[in-house]
Amino acid sequence: METEILTIAMLGLLGIGVFSGFPVALVLTATGFLAFVAAVVIGVTDFGHLGLIYLRVRGMLTNEGVQFTSVPLLIFLGLVLNASGVAATLFQTLGHVLKSVPGRYAIATLLIGLILAPAAGVIGASVVTVALVAYGPMLRSGYAPSTAGSAVAASGALGVVFPPAVLLFFVANVFQLRIALMYTALVIPVLLLVLFFSLFYAVTLRNRVDVALSDMEKPTMRDVFSVIIAIGVIAAIPLSIVGGIATLSEAAGIGVFGGLLVMAFRGRMTFARLDKTIVQTASMTSMVFFIVVGASIFSLGFNLIEGREVLLEWINGFDLGRWMTLALLLGIILVLGFVFDWIEILLVFLPILLPAFGQLDFSDHVGSDYFSKIWLAGLIALALQTSFLTPPFGYALFFAKMAAPPGVNLADIYRGAGPLVIIEILLIAVLALWPELITWLPELVLSKSDSPLLN
Repeated sequence: METEILTIAMLGLLGIGVFSGFPVALVLTATGFLAFVAAVVIGVTDFGHLGLIYLRVRGMLTNEGVQFTSVPLLIFLGLVLNASGVAATLFQTLGHVLKSVPGRYAIATLLIGLILAPAAGVIGASVVTVALVAYGPMLRSGYAPSTAGSAVAASGALGVVFPPAVLLFFVANVFQLRIALMYTALVIPVLLLVLFFSLFYAVTLRNRVDVALSDMEKPTMRDVFSVIIAIGVIAAIPLSIVGGIATLSEAAGIGVFGGLLVMAFRGRMTFARLDKTIVQTASMTSMVFFIVVGASIFSLGFNLIEGREVLLEWINGFDLGRWMTLALLLGIILVLGFVFDWIEILLVFLPILLPAFGQLDFSDHVGSDYFSKIWLAGLIALALQTSFLTPPFGYALFFAKMAAPPGVNLADIYRGAGPLVIIEILLIAVLALWPELITWLPELVLSKSDSPLLN
C-alpha cells in the first residue's frame, strides 16, 4: 500500500510541476530526490546510499555503448543546414521537378521534411524553416489555409522519425537496440507515410492549378548542386553507419563538416550566422542533457519506491490481451505527446512503461524476440510522431500557426491535420499487422554485416 501511495504521489508531483511551467529538468530532479527521501522513510535504502544518484548519472553519461557525443553534432548539423538556406532552394527545385503533379507544392513541402531530418529533432526549427519557404507559394496557388497549414506541420513532423533524426537515437537507447537497425527500421514506414500523404494531397488538389514560380525564383545550377551536396551529406550518415564504415559519432562529425561546406558554398558562412548557430546548438544540447540527468535521478527514485511494479500491476489488472494492451500503451504514448516533449517521454515515461512493453510477447508474430523489440520501438516512434500532428495539442500544429501568415488560423490547421492523423493511425495499424514492413530492412542489414561498428 505504501508503494502505491508513493507512486501516485510521485506521478502527481511530476504532473503538477510540469504544468506549472517550471523547467522540466528541475522538476524531474526534485521529484527524484523526494522519492529517494521517501524510500529512506519506508526503509528501502538509507542516506548513506545517496551516492547512488551520482553513480546513476555518471553511468548514464559515460556509457560507451550510448554515443551521447553524437547528439550535439546532429543538432548542429540540422541548424547549419537551416542557416545555409538550403530549404528555400530545395523547395524551388522540387516545385519545378514536380510541375506536372497535382498539389506539387504540398508534396514538395513534405519532401523538405525528409531532407531536413537532422533538424527535425528540434521540431520547432524544422516547422518554422519549412513554413517560411512553403506558405507563400501554396497560398498564392489558392490552397486552402487548412491544406497549407497541415502540409507545413506534417513536413516538420515527418523528419522526427526519419534517419538520422535525434529521436531515433533515444528510442534505440531506451530499447538497447543497435542504432543502425533502428535507423533502417523506420525507412520503409516513413516513406510509406510520405507516399500516402502525397496521394492524399494529389487527389484532393487534383483540380487546383498551381501558380508557377517566377523566372527569378528558378534555381540556378549552383543552387541545385548545393541541394545535391546537402542530400548527400544527410544520406551519408545512416548509410555509413549501416555499412559499418563509421560509428554514429564519427558519421555525425563528417556530416557536420559537409554541412559547413554547403553553408560556405552558398556564401552564407558569416561569423554572425555561425556564432548564432553555435549558441543555439549549445542551448539545445544543454536542455537535452539537463533532462537526461533529471530523468536519470527521477528513474532511480521511481525504481526505489517500486513504482514500475505498481504500474505493471495496474496495467495487468485490466486483464487485456496482448493486442489490446499494445493498443493501450501506444494510446498512452500518443496522449503523453500532447503535453510533453518527445525527449521527456522517451527519457521519463517510456522507461516507466518499459516493463509493460517487455511482458508483451510478440516473438511468434514478428519472428524473433529481438526483432519484436525493433518492431515495438518503431511503433512507439510513429505514435510519438503522430502526437505532434494530433489536434488540439500537437506541437507541430502550434509551430505551423506561429509561422503562418495572416489568414491562416489554428482552427484551419486543425481541420487540415485531421485526415493526416487518420492516415497515420491506419498506417500504424497496418505496420502492427505486417511487422515485416518495419523489420525487413534491419534483418537484411544484420544478415549482410557482422561489423562491430554496427551499433
